[in-house]
Amino acid sequence: MDKLVLPEKLRARIGELSPSPLTDPLERAQRDAKRMNAVPGHLTGYDCPTCLNRGVIYSVDEDGYTFARECGCMAVRRSLALIERSGLKSALESCTFGSWECQEPWQATLAEKLRQWAEHPEGWLYLSGRPGTGKTHICTAVCGELLRRGIPVRYLRWRDFSVEAKALIGDAQAYQRMVEPAKTVEVLYIDDLFKGGSVPTAGDVNLAFEIINARYSDRGLLTVFSSERTLNDLLDIDEALGSRIRERTENGFFDLQGKNWRLRR
Repeated sequence: MDKLVLPEKLRARIGELSPSPLTDPLERAQRDAKRMNAVPGHLTGYDCPTCLNRGVIYSVDEDGYTFARECGCMAVRRSLALIERSGLKSALESCTFGSWECQEPWQATLAEKLRQWAEHPEGWLYLSGRPGTGKTHICTAVCGELLRRGIPVRYLRWRDFSVEAKALIGDAQAYQRMVEPAKTVEVLYIDDLFKGGSVPTAGDVNLAFEIINARYSDRGLLTVFSSERTLNDLLDIDEALGSRIRERTENGFFDLQGKNWRLRR
């Protein structure tokens, strides 16, 4: 992925991100840098003018003591690292608004609406449709734009995530380490929610509700969904879950009833 450069008018965005309380911000930033295969103090993949790619910001208090706090860009860097490990990195490079094929009028209209949402995100997005209609492409384009604007995004391929999370039910700490970030990240992208024609298991529904309900309770958190299920399908599966998603996606639900473009090619 090309290095992401924050535009001049958006440089203040990073400084505005509120870091979580840390006992040792420098140690955490250095640890995360190593995980990202970068040299601490010379982070790559995202160009931050606030910390100059060090991952921390140093300040002096009124008594003359120097202290460090984690720079907001680390949230974006962790998002990029998670996305790379998930296999979405190449998709971010190829699935952009520019590469979205507008062979029919509805495709151009959809791309413009989602581009506007990415510029001023508010509410949730839910894109439904059969396989091959372009749900993942356009959702990935939205997430790529958010990342370029300095907004952290966490990507979940639902089928893989649910299998791994349910396997950890017996280990409370490991389960929380895996599930908690999905509840609290600024933007969560759930790809292929409840994929397939079979009825989701009770475990799948409970896991989805746990995550969605936590995000529903905090209006500052944004969620992007792609799914073969319509909102009516979700209401039939679980009314409590479906009604929460429906309320938050009042102006952000798009049903892609086009053809399977993969087969057409």
